[in-house]
Amino acid sequence: MLKPKTEVDVYIGKFLNNRYLIRDLIGKGGMGRVYLAEDAAKGGIPVAVKILMLNLANQQISQRFAREIFIGAQLGRKSKNIVRVLSYGVTEDKTPFYVMEYLQGKNLKQILKVEPLTITKFLDICQQICLGLQCAHQGISLKGEIYPIVHRDIKPENIFLIDNAKSEIVKILDFGIAKFLTERSGMTLTDSFIGSLPYCSPEHMEGRKLLDVRSDIYSLGVLMFEMLTGKHPFQTQSNSFGTWYQAHRFQTPPAFTEVNPQVKVPQELQQLVMSCLAKEVSDRPQNISQILETLESVKLQNYDAQPINNDSLENLSTVQLVPVTSVSEKECLQKTWPKNKPIAPIGFPHLLHTNQGTVATYWAMLSQQEITKFLDKTYGTEFIAKINVYPMLLWVTVLYDAQLSLTRWLSYFLDMKDNRGQKIVRVLAERGYYHLLFFALEEPTRCAHVMTLTLTATQRQQLADWLALNHNSDELISSNQARTLLKTEYEKLKLEILQNLAVNPQISKSSFRTWVSKLFERFFQILAHNN
Repeated sequence: MLKPKTEVDVYIGKFLNNRYLIRDLIGKGGMGRVYLAEDAAKGGIPVAVKILMLNLANQQISQRFAREIFIGAQLGRKSKNIVRVLSYGVTEDKTPFYVMEYLQGKNLKQILKVEPLTITKFLDICQQICLGLQCAHQGISLKGEIYPIVHRDIKPENIFLIDNAKSEIVKILDFGIAKFLTERSGMTLTDSFIGSLPYCSPEHMEGRKLLDVRSDIYSLGVLMFEMLTGKHPFQTQSNSFGTWYQAHRFQTPPAFTEVNPQVKVPQELQQLVMSCLAKEVSDRPQNISQILETLESVKLQNYDAQPINNDSLENLSTVQLVPVTSVSEKECLQKTWPKNKPIAPIGFPHLLHTNQGTVATYWAMLSQQEITKFLDKTYGTEFIAKINVYPMLLWVTVLYDAQLSLTRWLSYFLDMKDNRGQKIVRVLAERGYYHLLFFALEEPTRCAHVMTLTLTATQRQQLADWLALNHNSDELISSNQARTLLKTEYEKLKLEILQNLAVNPQISKSSFRTWVSKLFERFFQILAHNN
């Protein structure tokens, strides 16, 4: 993972487990050494092998090493932004090792030394770091329980950028000192202080037992400040523990212009970084999702997306009638009802940041009985707008059971004068689908069911056109007046919408699969009869 260098070593030139040929030493860490190796079982493809250092092979270090293997193996499969653990074993002298993907590129520390980051590149790198951290914070499964993971060592050396012809891929490295958190109490399962002093949170240095994901958010804040200015937010006289603790606990981070007057950072981004660097955990963003939302907002404000053309929409709609969304659907099923929302039959949109990118979702709370009634039934999506008088649209989702004559209308106003409203409309147009998350009133803690609803090419183009018109639209009425106008139009159109659903019904994916299965069954029956 670092540039190979020559060093005499007992492992170089030897095979591990008759499979991994060790070629060179490429790095040293706190717990072990990392080697470039070839996987003989897969045609000699390069891999990286981390071997525990013998002089550190005590019980505590061995447990940490085993934990690193376990965490890396689970998280690497869940997120493309976390380095993948491929295998593990022990050497002939009983020293544990594990095998991970070999990364070619540079770590963030090497990059920051030679080139400042543009806002565009910063946003791209930071979003990928956040997606990897979000995956870790969502947790891994251990004996039937979900345990969030705190990395505890976010720093430039542990952020790796892979050279890729299409785009840069960011990987988070080294979960060697990560902590499991119990979901109920937030207590850590290990207590000793280990970390990189310039990037540690105050509570981490104090050894608090209630260390949680907001400690990683503080370290990310330090990293973001450095990425944007080229300098660390705190200056110390020495590199001692005490000096760094005083800095993290008591020093106020300087303004961006004080550190680098040439840097032009959007105000919203500056506020985000400063909030991540808050001394008290309660003053920071409470989770990575909040940071991702701000990054998306900054991206939207500063960089206009490319317009969507008819050709691309038609290709998307014809090639893939039902999008492959199994991964993001599984992530939806892990979601919990927000604490700031009442336990009541309400609905609201939310941009979900998944490993497949940002997806529009609509969260609805209904009774368990009502949810059951509408599963696999007819559904429809409508957008109602009067852009010529105010840039607002009404997003309507209809659940319809023709046999029982039951209808549930889910609606929400999206004000495109607001950055969040613009972003939701843009993602709907670009993705062409959204997830509908059902939460039961009786058991509101976890998502009970997910449906994926698709938009037509015409709807997607309509949304794109409204976004384009939004930049030049006049506000002839107030936002409240626009809501009243759209609601009146909505009531007029309800009957027409239901009539359209009766003629051209849309069905959920599970029902769609059942229908296809029956169709093929009937097809083979006809073939058998003809033969």
